[in-house]
Amino acid sequence: MGGGDLPVLLFFLALLALSLYALLLVPFEVRFSGSFDAGEWRGSCRFCWAVLSLRLLMEEGALSAGVALGRRVLFSVPISGEEEEAVEEEETAEPEEEEGAGIAPGEALAAARAVLPGFLDLLGYLLARCRIGCGRVWFRAGLDDPADTGTLYGMVQAANGALWATPFSVAMDPLFNGGEVAGRADGALLVERPLSVLVAAAFFALSAPVRTAVWPLVRGEG
Repeated sequence: MGGGDLPVLLFFLALLALSLYALLLVPFEVRFSGSFDAGEWRGSCRFCWAVLSLRLLMEEGALSAGVALGRRVLFSVPISGEEEEAVEEEETAEPEEEEGAGIAPGEALAAARAVLPGFLDLLGYLLARCRIGCGRVWFRAGLDDPADTGTLYGMVQAANGALWATPFSVAMDPLFNGGEVAGRADGALLVERPLSVLVAAAFFALSAPVRTAVWPLVRGEG
């Protein structure tokens, strides 16, 4: 090995070590938010790892997805919208006689029972490595009876007081004399050591119950 090759080798080894460090220690973050106002739903969900993130956005009945590097969106593509709904309506106007056999409910239930213990173990493993960053809920509402609205508001205030030492909060703006209902929710979830979770998920997917009960159904062999 020449003397000029050593720095290149050290560079690639450092890059590999940095990648392994990131996979082992950099948490995977899920952030979501949603709102309802003036009869319209809006929402977003971001799956973030280091500076890379996948963003799902629902606005005015259209769903889009994009990939961002930091705050810069690299690209964004529509997933569903009014055009796709119109195409679906045209297709449903002319139903086809050929239909897939599908999965029988009994087969699906048997498969669920077979993989349930392993899935619960995986879920427990995942929850043990998750940390809730925050969870906030706000809504504006009122009941027919103003006294009932006041009772509900008091219950919400009491619940928020009980949650003061937690990352959760709930708030309400009461409507005593009518008005439009609205609401908003947002939260964040951190998955620590995501590589270990991926390894556990891979072992679950390759386990004997999943291979014997789920894979045949996926391949249509049930």
